[in-house]
This record gives sequence, structure tokens and C-alpha cells, in this order.
Amino acid sequence: MKKQWSKEEIKLLQKLYPTASREELSNRFGRSYNTIADKAIRMGFRRPRKGPEWSPSEIKTIKKMAATKSVSQIAKALGRSPGLVSLKVSEMGLKTPKPNYWSKDEIKLLKKLYPTKTAAEIASRLGRSVLVVRGKIFEIGLKKYKVAR
Repeated sequence: MKKQWSKEEIKLLQKLYPTASREELSNRFGRSYNTIADKAIRMGFRRPRKGPEWSPSEIKTIKKMAATKSVSQIAKALGRSPGLVSLKVSEMGLKTPKPNYWSKDEIKLLKKLYPTKTAAEIASRLGRSVLVVRGKIFEIGLKKYKVAR
């Protein structure tokens, strides 16, 4: 039979849950951590998320790239996930171009390469996914013409 939570226990859980260790919580409440976490989540209590530390050089790179590069491009340069980079960019109060932003130079290169290169080759050259490159090809209406033999 499940042990009911008292009002006092819920108040204490709300106070301790964000910072206490799993072991401390289990000892304090005499319940498994999973039971405690389940109750805390159902009550809307959260533990702060703590991601990996950022080096000064990574911070510098983000500041340098944020104005002109997408989150995905910055993430690739740093070897971090786009989600972590997006969070850090936001924490730093910076803005990046829209994810599908294409510079004039990128579009010019796409138009130049498209007649002779595959979408995969172009994507590799631009540092973009094949799917995004194909989407841009379709969006701007590029066509490959067959050469008469």
C-alpha cells in the first residue's frame, strides 16, 4: 500500500527538491528517489538543469559567430549540440540569423555549383544538410538541364 504524502511533506519537498541530492531526499522522506521525483514532477517542482561548462574560447567563438551564423553552424564549429548552443546564445542575450537564412554569397555559390554538382556535394561545401540544400534549390527554382548528345 502506498504511503500518502502529508501537507508538511509536500511543503518540505517543495523546499528541498531543487537542491538536495537523491540520497538526501530518499533518507529524509523514507521513500525511493523515483517515488519522490514522480511526486515532485506531478506537483510542478523542478530541479535546475545544469549543462556542461563553457570555456572562454567557446564563449568568444559564440560572440564572434552569432551575428552571421546559424545555431547549427556554431554547434558544428564547437562540437556541441544545437540545443545547448541555442540555450547559451539565448543566455548571452545574442541573436542568430533564422535557421534557414542564406547569405547572398551562399545563394550565388549554390547557383554556380548546381549545374555540375550533386546536392550532397553542395551541402558539404556549404556546411548545410542535403535536405536544406534541396529545399533551397526547389524554393529558388533551379533546374538541371540535360545536355543533348
